[in-house]
Amino acid sequence: MNIKPLGKRDHRIDILRALALLSIFINHIPGNVLEPFTHKNFGLSDSAEAFVLLAGVASAFAYFPRFAAGAIALPLAKIAKRVVVLYVAHLASLMVGLGIFCIGLQQWGMPILDIPLNIDTIFAQPTKAFIGIPLMTQQIGYHNILPLYVCLLIFLPVLMAVARFFGLGAMLFTSVAIYAAAHVFGLNMPAYPGNGGWFFNPITWQLIFGVGFFVGVRVLRGQTPVPYYRPLWWLALAYLVATCIYHRYNLYGTIPSVSWLPHNFQVNEKPWVALPRLLHILSLAYVIGHSRLIMGWLGRLSPDGVLSRIGRNSLPVFWLGTALSVVGQVTMFAAKLGAVGQIAFIAFGILAQAALAYFLDYLGKASKTKPAPKPVPEQTQEPIAA
Repeated sequence: MNIKPLGKRDHRIDILRALALLSIFINHIPGNVLEPFTHKNFGLSDSAEAFVLLAGVASAFAYFPRFAAGAIALPLAKIAKRVVVLYVAHLASLMVGLGIFCIGLQQWGMPILDIPLNIDTIFAQPTKAFIGIPLMTQQIGYHNILPLYVCLLIFLPVLMAVARFFGLGAMLFTSVAIYAAAHVFGLNMPAYPGNGGWFFNPITWQLIFGVGFFVGVRVLRGQTPVPYYRPLWWLALAYLVATCIYHRYNLYGTIPSVSWLPHNFQVNEKPWVALPRLLHILSLAYVIGHSRLIMGWLGRLSPDGVLSRIGRNSLPVFWLGTALSVVGQVTMFAAKLGAVGQIAFIAFGILAQAALAYFLDYLGKASKTKPAPKPVPEQTQEPIAA
């Protein structure tokens, strides 16, 4: 398999990740005046699908070239390190978010036990919940996507192995087969101590990640990520327009279900990434990816611009954005913020995330800068013999 590492980082992916991150931040403060304008309101998928797809592309760039060349140990070690970082980040994020929510409950009576955040389970069964938290089986609202990424990275070596030894087509077939099996047999990661499964079901969401990995490997091969066919592009655009109308006018339930197709394939529920939702993110990616106007505009933006920096530091920016979004929820409840106050808080949150990205970039450049060697003074006498 002819795999060549990228000569330089593709800042267009960083920009798209940044846009997804900022959209997630806005969406995680429900009821604010900007929420109705994020792209989740104009179709069947949202920023989470876009971010997972881009994560698959980025994972191919980061880990697959060495793996494909036979240097297996190093990429596996890097994946393991990243899994640990994501796991620790998740636990820290969950505890900070839970603490902020509890401040809202204690100080202003915020009804966090009545809102479907799954916090009530922790209060009702604390002993079991504190077993489930480190196992990632006890999750709370707005803090359940990092466990998905932990699972996706654990699964990544399987995708890489199949791609290397059996081909990229076999890798994609494997991912599709797992996705289909999850729907047919209702497979999901277990929740404990609660009932049901994960909100972001890794067994179905891995297909979006796998598609991203497929695209990334094709780029590494020097191929077009996905071949362009004009009829397919227009069909994808038509699907985006149709689903926008379907969603905006709340036409759910007007299309009869297909009796022979498993129910989970058809419902537009996030855990299952049903076919309509999957087709929406794939159509969106196809239309944007083959749009010269959009991709050309992204290419003209600076690699050192604010969006590029945010995308380069996606995990710490996401972590901060998650914490700030919970602060925003509590603040909106406690202070009854109006439109101006909500926009001001969101602007503050975006500026804070941008500032963090700039700070981390500065630290990264500073750590790579080697200090100039100190001049050696002329010796005025022979050195003392040992």
